[in-house]
Amino acid sequence: MAKKPASFEYNGTLVRVLDGDTIDCYIDLGFDLKIKKRIRYMGIDTWESRTRDLDEKAKGLLAKARNKELLEAGVFKIKSFGTGKFGRVLGEIFVSPDAVGHEVAESVDRSSDGLVSINDILINEGHAYHYEGGKKKNFEEEM
Repeated sequence: MAKKPASFEYNGTLVRVLDGDTIDCYIDLGFDLKIKKRIRYMGIDTWESRTRDLDEKAKGLLAKARNKELLEAGVFKIKSFGTGKFGRVLGEIFVSPDAVGHEVAESVDRSSDGLVSINDILINEGHAYHYEGGKKKNFEEEM
């Protein structure tokens, strides 16, 4: 397994959800400085919502909807690990346990400051699978 680069943490606010594992958001850099960036969730992959395979598309749209639902509570924390091969920020997204509900929050580990990882929630709920780069799995392989 490849070594993860050093991480940095920022607060973010949602602009839009592109799919189950990618968002556009404003990142608060402090001192009233915010930048808009595309975030690709590190360590996971979801099914494509823009494909001709109707079964995969349905599963991809469910992942996108769940991702949006988890982020609509407001401000979230981004743990950034640099940029990926397509120039997107690679990150893990954390929210308050109150934003996702007690039952969901109890199903995943918490960060040192008590937040829960959306990346982990999507995997636990079957909307995503572990992905560390390289060739993606076929939709049928993950069914």
